[in-house]
Amino acid sequence: MGKRLVSLLTALALAVSAFASLTVAPAGAVVEDLGNEIYFPFLPNGEEYGNMGPWYSTFTVLNPNGFPITVSVRRADGSTVTTAELQPFASKTWPSSAVFGDGNGGGLSVVGPSQQQGLQPNQRQYTVVKGPLNTVDRLPNPCGRGVDPTAVEIRQGDNLFVGTIGGSPGPDYGVYLTPSPDILSIDWSPQAGAEPAEGTTYTVTVTCPGPTQGTQIGPIAGVAKIVAPVASNSGRTSGQQEAVSGYTALPREDVRIAGQHNLVFPIVQTNSGWNSVLHITNFDSKSNCGVTVTLYQSPSGSSDPSFGQFTRLLNRGETWHLDLADAGVPAGWVGQAWVSTDCHVAATVDRVKPTQPWGDPVNMALTNQALPAQVANTNQALPLVFQGYNGWNTGISIANADPANTANVTITYYNSAGVAMGTESRSIQPRAMEFVYKPATTDVGIGGFGSALVTSNTQVLVAVDSVKYTGVDQDVGQALSYLAQRGVPGAGALYMPLFQKQGQLSGGNDNSGIALFNSGILSAFVSIRFRDSSGAFVAPTLAGPITATIPARGGFIAYAPSYGEMPGGFQGSVVVEAAGLVVGVSNNVNYDVQFDGSAAYNMPVAATTLLGFSLAATRTAGDTNPDGTLTVQLPVPFSVPVLLQITSETGGNASFTAPPTDTNLIAGNTDANGQIQRDVFWFAAPAVTFTVNVYYDVNSNGILDLGVDILMATGTFTIS
Repeated sequence: MGKRLVSLLTALALAVSAFASLTVAPAGAVVEDLGNEIYFPFLPNGEEYGNMGPWYSTFTVLNPNGFPITVSVRRADGSTVTTAELQPFASKTWPSSAVFGDGNGGGLSVVGPSQQQGLQPNQRQYTVVKGPLNTVDRLPNPCGRGVDPTAVEIRQGDNLFVGTIGGSPGPDYGVYLTPSPDILSIDWSPQAGAEPAEGTTYTVTVTCPGPTQGTQIGPIAGVAKIVAPVASNSGRTSGQQEAVSGYTALPREDVRIAGQHNLVFPIVQTNSGWNSVLHITNFDSKSNCGVTVTLYQSPSGSSDPSFGQFTRLLNRGETWHLDLADAGVPAGWVGQAWVSTDCHVAATVDRVKPTQPWGDPVNMALTNQALPAQVANTNQALPLVFQGYNGWNTGISIANADPANTANVTITYYNSAGVAMGTESRSIQPRAMEFVYKPATTDVGIGGFGSALVTSNTQVLVAVDSVKYTGVDQDVGQALSYLAQRGVPGAGALYMPLFQKQGQLSGGNDNSGIALFNSGILSAFVSIRFRDSSGAFVAPTLAGPITATIPARGGFIAYAPSYGEMPGGFQGSVVVEAAGLVVGVSNNVNYDVQFDGSAAYNMPVAATTLLGFSLAATRTAGDTNPDGTLTVQLPVPFSVPVLLQITSETGGNASFTAPPTDTNLIAGNTDANGQIQRDVFWFAAPAVTFTVNVYYDVNSNGILDLGVDILMATGTFTIS
């Protein structure tokens, strides 16, 4: 028997949503944002709750960097359990027992490096994929804006390529580097001689003058997979399990929040056989952390939808398990929950359904994270919704985060080709929540599955659940849930740390898919690569990526069983480079599980845009010669529409055109390598300091539409 957290529950609740905000404009940290710290609010390790269990878990950590890192695995009280080295793009999966032994589960954090280990403090090392012969490879300049490296070493295995920094390539050089303010260009020109083969990898070690400038190195990504009643140490499931769920780890910015703040669950419930168990963990360095949970019912029909509160003091590292049914919330209740605190806490909710209201066992489970209230937004993108697809249907829960104003909400559904197929509308009272469950509404004609956008006049959070109540044998009673958030803001990469394919040799029929949705009004471009747990490429992306153009508002599915070349039993990760407003989720399903074998995960995002400025050798204010060059490098090898804006000028004028014309806004497209350069002219002596903003031009109209176009980078520079 498992370790019992709560007393037996009455069977209660409904099968709809559990997801939070996916925005079309940046709005603070959300689940997708990568950083060098990630948080798992609760990992069960043999507990029983929700009249189900015992529950166990695994957690998977991915190194999304092109260099090796070492991570530290820590309990919520800050104590270190273990450290592990992860090679470039490698992933590791640990069972909860590796952290908690035979004890209760709890919260966990994983911390990546602030700089690479194994190198001098002023060194950085990158793994670069060789492009076509006689061309240029590019990587970020780790020395900081405008700082030239003092040494560069390029190796492929035991083969050292002799090169130079600057100058011109010649027969004596294997390669030469030209530092731009933020970009190092590795030029394999014809006269440089021997070079690595196209598609192979080589390492570049850069030495900088003195301590390395720039931001932290070593972002990481992670997901948790939760199972019952038998543990799964590898993250794979079988007929031994009865229920599966999971969630994506939270970034530091969603946990380490200063002062009083609120975390929000868009939906909690005790209706139609469902019950909700909240897990709230204190990750703060102090004990006596005060936490209040407030329930807001829906529909409220009044100006004050509050239903009730629970309050608790948490010791350092402690997890509070709040079972709503056990705490007296009546059957048939549904609404949203706010977690108020002035400490560093993180929270998840398990919504579980042991039986149907008439008594048939189903053992369904959904898990969602609580998100900071400030990430609520007026635009939400839902990458995957179902209506009558092999028995799958989707519920969309919309929580109004505004304390004073009614949310007037419209849901627009799109098929995979990006065609709008129908709409639905709701008016939601302040702090109330309402849901749309597809079988209960008109068929919107998405052909079984598609995507959706939720727009509102005020800030809302959206939760998306998909359930399967029809079918045969063990495929009945499936449930999965995710939270919709921002996705790629113009250009960047999406990651899925855990991607699986069925295979007899692996002992499990787990299958993963990723659903990508282009929420923008321009076509988006994506490049997909699969890697095994060591970080090595896996078929069908051994020789190159899978590429696709996704139409505006359209979708793209990559499903493991669809790729016959992919090894049976594959377990690894997926990296998606994307240009456009692309959002992604991953589904993981195993119909061998006795009841519910399904889980869903948000795809974390990295979207670093590098912005640099190099001064001309000679500079004269007011003439027609350029006084500097602005370089923008996007993290994807695609052409992207951008806007460059000069603002906040002091001491004089800077312009993108020569005097006497003063142009502070220009439009352009990055090249096929994601780079754009523009000359800058100086108007007045003795100096000018100016700020440059780089926007993703959402509608490619060459005009800055504030509130629509997305700010990707900002830099301040001086010409003197």
